[in-house]
Amino acid sequence: MSARYEILPFGAWEAEAAAVAPVTLTITCSPRLGVEHTLTVAERARALGHRVVPHVAARMVADRSHLDTLMERLAAAGIDDVFLIGGDAAAPAGAFDSAVELLPLMHAHELRPRRIGIGAYPEGHPLVDRATLADALCRKAAFADYMVTQLCFDPAALLRWIEQTRAAGVDLPSYVGLPGAVDRRRLLEVSMRVGVGDSIGFLRKQRGIRRLLSRPERAVERLGAAFAPLVGEPELAIEGLHFYTFNRLRATLAWEAQRGSADGARAESACDA
Repeated sequence: MSARYEILPFGAWEAEAAAVAPVTLTITCSPRLGVEHTLTVAERARALGHRVVPHVAARMVADRSHLDTLMERLAAAGIDDVFLIGGDAAAPAGAFDSAVELLPLMHAHELRPRRIGIGAYPEGHPLVDRATLADALCRKAAFADYMVTQLCFDPAALLRWIEQTRAAGVDLPSYVGLPGAVDRRRLLEVSMRVGVGDSIGFLRKQRGIRRLLSRPERAVERLGAAFAPLVGEPELAIEGLHFYTFNRLRATLAWEAQRGSADGARAESACDA
């Protein structure tokens, strides 16, 4: 099963990345630090042996010349996978207000990366209505190679969204977004900020909000258990899992390894029975 681990381009990211075996790291794009800083972090992480996927925020790209500079830098660094998002900057730096405007130019560029990923929002976005999101996804899908879903804690809702998206004609391979081994306050804070209130409501109805706050790994275990068997199913086209680590990379990898060992032990026990 393919897995990716998202890190933030500040704080203890480098110590965390240096302490683990090579994995695929995706590096977010900070409105405060800019896209060039993200590329610098990606280059440093790659030097540590990791496969890297820098995020490029469309709202931080000033113009075509700036795009050319970014693409040249990516090519020179040997980085062949990019995740294109709209970005959280309050105002665009230039002509690109969202990934919809920038993606066709990146796709047609002579230095196009081998893979370009886009974001997907199973439970919507706090600033964009669902119809607009669905239209944007269809428009972006023609130029992208895969998509990554935002956090969602309701397996049924996420699976339903994937099925509806496939029925609408979007057949891009997807990575299911899961939180890593983050502390409970941070997890809830980020969940509400990115607009996964429906999932929080689902957990509350199931009396699960207390469990989420006390043992967030249990919520992730349920999601992982729900989707791991579906990876590789042709009709769903789930390519793997995308962990939002918030720079708790070592803890996330240790927790994932422990969960994998436990799953293997349970499977072996079942076979022996």
